[in-house]
Amino acid sequence: MKRRKNRLDEMQEQKLLQIEHNGCWLAFWGLLIVLFVQVFLYGRDFERIMGEWVVFMCLAIYIVVSCLKNGIWDRRHAPVPAVNLKSSLLAGGVSGLIFGVVKYHEYQVILGAAASGVFIAIFVFASCFAGLSVLSYFYRERAYRLENAEEEGKEDGEEQD
Repeated sequence: MKRRKNRLDEMQEQKLLQIEHNGCWLAFWGLLIVLFVQVFLYGRDFERIMGEWVVFMCLAIYIVVSCLKNGIWDRRHAPVPAVNLKSSLLAGGVSGLIFGVVKYHEYQVILGAAASGVFIAIFVFASCFAGLSVLSYFYRERAYRLENAEEEGKEDGEEQD
């Protein structure tokens, strides 16, 4: 299939990129919210959420891999253990709370729901912290390689003049 020439000027191109950016994040957070609502309403019936889960995971993996490949971490947060800890605590707390509410909704046993919620919170916290730590290590390695490649390219260009 033949690619057509881009007919947008620079301002339109920037606007289109912003629209696509907002659409991507709207889809990402929308899918996550829909998944939580469906789990709350239907329990752990995976057949009901499989389509949304597959799309959500493909989008999440694509974003993570693309950002790491290009040496991008985040606009506002640094890839440091303190930020990883706070993010993991938030993810664990929210997941534990949602899981505990779902379990209480299913079985009407407060102690069992609380224990399930705490267990899930600890598991999600540990998983997120480990995952973020590994990803921040890969990010730092990739960013270092990209910076050194740019500096070597500049030095080579300067020597040719």
